[in-house]
Amino acid sequence: MLTTSIDTQRLRLRRYKPEDLDAYWKLAASNYDIVRWLTGPSWPPQKTELELVAEFALNADPATDTFPFAIEHNGALIGGVDIQKPGDIKEFPELPSIGYWLSTQAQGHGFMLEACVAALHWGYARSNAELFAARVFANNFSSQRVLKRLGFEPVGVCVRFSKPLQQDIENIIMHLPRERFEGLHGDAHVMMGAAQ
Repeated sequence: MLTTSIDTQRLRLRRYKPEDLDAYWKLAASNYDIVRWLTGPSWPPQKTELELVAEFALNADPATDTFPFAIEHNGALIGGVDIQKPGDIKEFPELPSIGYWLSTQAQGHGFMLEACVAALHWGYARSNAELFAARVFANNFSSQRVLKRLGFEPVGVCVRFSKPLQQDIENIIMHLPRERFEGLHGDAHVMMGAAQ
């Protein structure tokens, strides 16, 4: 059975719970410094969107769906990381991808890198994919640094409409071959307990 809870040195990645929704609203959905780097949410934030996100996050099937992990530190929600099923990045529809957010208070401590390493171990073990993709705003340099430390490298650019910014934004598409990831961060099946 595929695990939906991963413990790292400082964090727990787990399925979202109903009690996370208030924290998610405060930390992410209603924080412009987070939302401005995303393409999907509206600004100002809308509670109806939160309800749709909640419905998806609380009921995602870890075996087949895009799976959103809540990131918990010392018992509190601080962010989220999604292992997205193939199709999210239309330029490479066959590839799974990764997306994430981290509360402004939790930034600068290496939490995002730690969470993404764990989530990618899970994602590679789940999919047996040889390549993961990511998409990042061309001017989001802190997120690009995280992706590069994970082993991602740029392969192209695309343009996406940003709902919060109400304009088209240039994005960099990045790829991470499994061999490079495992060379940097360990074998995915071993790290996931021989693919629980």
